[in-house]
Amino acid sequence: MIAPHDLVPIIKKVEPNAPSCDFPAALKLHDTVPKDAPHQGVEFYRDCLFGVLLIELPEWAKLVTLGRGRFIKRLNASEFRDVRSLFRQARLLDEPPEMSDIEWWDRLQANVRSDQDADKMRRARQAEQLSLNHEAEFLRKAGITKEPVWISIEDNTAGYDVLSYRAGEFGLLNRLIEVKSTIASPLRFFLTRNEWDQADQFGEAFVFHIWNLQVEPPVLFERTVEQVRPHVPVDNEKGQWKTAMIPVNV
Repeated sequence: MIAPHDLVPIIKKVEPNAPSCDFPAALKLHDTVPKDAPHQGVEFYRDCLFGVLLIELPEWAKLVTLGRGRFIKRLNASEFRDVRSLFRQARLLDEPPEMSDIEWWDRLQANVRSDQDADKMRRARQAEQLSLNHEAEFLRKAGITKEPVWISIEDNTAGYDVLSYRAGEFGLLNRLIEVKSTIASPLRFFLTRNEWDQADQFGEAFVFHIWNLQVEPPVLFERTVEQVRPHVPVDNEKGQWKTAMIPVNV
C-alpha cells in the first residue's frame, strides 16, 4: 500500500488537473481527520472541520464554548466569509438546526472544555512544583533539614497543596500553602469554599502562593489569610457562596 505522501508525486505526473489541487492541505487533513471518517457526504466535511478546529485552530474552537449563535455571529464578519462557507457546506448553519447538528456542536464544546481542563491542571501542577522548589530553597537557607511535602498529589481534599515548615520558638511550625496559578489580567485567582474554610481555620499557619505564569520566569505573590479576607464574600439569608474571584494586585 502506497503512503499518501508518496502518492502525491505520482498524481502530479498522471493527473492533468493536479496543479489546481492543494496537496499540502490534503495531506494535513489526512493526518488530522480520523481514519474511520466517512469519505463522502456532509459527515466528511463535519469531521474535517472538527479535526482542524481542535488541532489547528484551538483559539477558534474556544469560541464555540460561548454557544453556537455567538460563534456563527463571529463568522458573519466579512473577513471570515470563506470560513463561513465551509460551515454552510457542512450543513452546520441550518436554521432551525437538526438534532445531528446540535450533537456536532455539543461534541466540539465537550472536547474544547476537556482540553481547557487539561490545560488548567497542567498550570496548577506547574505552580505547585514551583512552590515546592521555592520552599525547598527557603528551608535549605534557613537550615531546616525537612523537605516540603506535595500534599495535593496524595489528597486533593485537604484544602491546601503543599506542607512546609517555619522555625518557631519551641520548634518547627507547619506552614500550609494553597497554590494558585494565574494567566489572567488583571491578576486574580479563584478560591473555593473548602479552601477558604481551611485557611480561616488555620489562620497564621496558612498562606496562599499565587504564581503569575504570564511572565518568564514566573513571579510569586504570597498572601496571608488576613490579606485575602477582605475579598471573601459573606453568606446571607439568600444563600451561601461556593467560589470567589480574588484580586492579586490590591
